[in-house]
Amino acid sequence: MRVIVTGGGGFLGRLLIEELQGEGFDEIVVIDIGDVEVAGCTVIQGDIAHEDILPELLADDSCTIFHLASVVSAGAEADWEHAIDQNIGGMLKLLEACRQSGHYHRVIFTSTLAVFGGAAAGGLVGDLVKQTPSGTYGTTKAVGELLINDATRKGHIDGRTARLPTVIVRPGAPNAAASGFASGMFREPLAGLPSIVPVGEETVMVVGSAQNTARCIRLLADLDGEKLGLDRAVGIPGLSATVAEMLAALETVGGEEARALISMEYDLATDQLVQSWPAILDDQRARDLGFPADADLESMIRSYVEMINR
Repeated sequence: MRVIVTGGGGFLGRLLIEELQGEGFDEIVVIDIGDVEVAGCTVIQGDIAHEDILPELLADDSCTIFHLASVVSAGAEADWEHAIDQNIGGMLKLLEACRQSGHYHRVIFTSTLAVFGGAAAGGLVGDLVKQTPSGTYGTTKAVGELLINDATRKGHIDGRTARLPTVIVRPGAPNAAASGFASGMFREPLAGLPSIVPVGEETVMVVGSAQNTARCIRLLADLDGEKLGLDRAVGIPGLSATVAEMLAALETVGGEEARALISMEYDLATDQLVQSWPAILDDQRARDLGFPADADLESMIRSYVEMINR
């Protein structure tokens, strides 16, 4: 079987590919808008929203498609047209290519807790809570979740959605995510570099490790679809933590010298976006389905340190 990973050149895509490699797939194809290299994979540079990359890949047989490509939170908020074009336009092109292919493909879409907002901002959410996103990124992802559900109902695909917490620690260069500081506050100080935190220490976020998140995305692909029912979106386990708790965990792992590299510099736009997200996740459905969860903040950070040192 061929496996396709859109946005596979990103950090989460690479971790997912590590989970996939060695499982006996005929081919793993990475599609990325950037010029990337991913060992052991066929890499296609291109934009699925505007280029007919998928029809040929889907023509031979059924495939498993992990759709990670996305314009992320702050980037989406800053450029509405680009976010709609890529996040919704790209999804529509993918689903149409699946429908026209003549084969039944499994599609795993990565969404976000930012699909919740409004009255749920700063509160408790779960898989059955109404989605009222407060940002363009969350809105496009909510649309994507509904499209996955409907395409599955119509029999066009076997769709599943992994609704992700804020993933820490993201290796590599910072991206345009409003939540990027939550990785930067570990990644940079642990490398001896300064980092800016643009929100207050009392801010609460739902976070999960990159490693556990990639593992859960992989597990979702193999889950019996009957267990998901009509709503194919699953909130991937995450834990709530304040920025103060994250800073304390940084000091535990990296020492006082790492903590000293953090500067608290408030940014209203970032804070407003982060505060529009939920602060507590009811992930019992995911746990009942067998998805693992991180033990605590310290274990997340130590997993990152082990990953970059191996």
